[in-house]
Amino acid sequence: MQKNISTTIFYSLLFAMGGAPTIAMMIIRAQTQDPAIVYQALIGLSVIIACILVPIILIQNAYLFFKRKDEQLEIKIKPMLNVYLGLNVICLVYWLALQFLV
Repeated sequence: MQKNISTTIFYSLLFAMGGAPTIAMMIIRAQTQDPAIVYQALIGLSVIIACILVPIILIQNAYLFFKRKDEQLEIKIKPMLNVYLGLNVICLVYWLALQFLV
């Protein structure tokens, strides 16, 4: 498997698992500060976002897996790798700030 393709698959799966709760928490915290509402909304919104985000990423990764030996795709996928890495870093920084600064 090509390096960029395998790394993109890994980063996108990592974002699929951590991105849904992070996006949900960002939306909820923008709406309310009540802890009871935050917890209930986080569970529901995480599931809804995950039901959309995870299948899209799985379809993308299945396509990348079947095209894993394509040299042109290896070159084209590099920007997407950086996007997923950036999203993962943003999610991590958000959760760390939420834990230690708030």
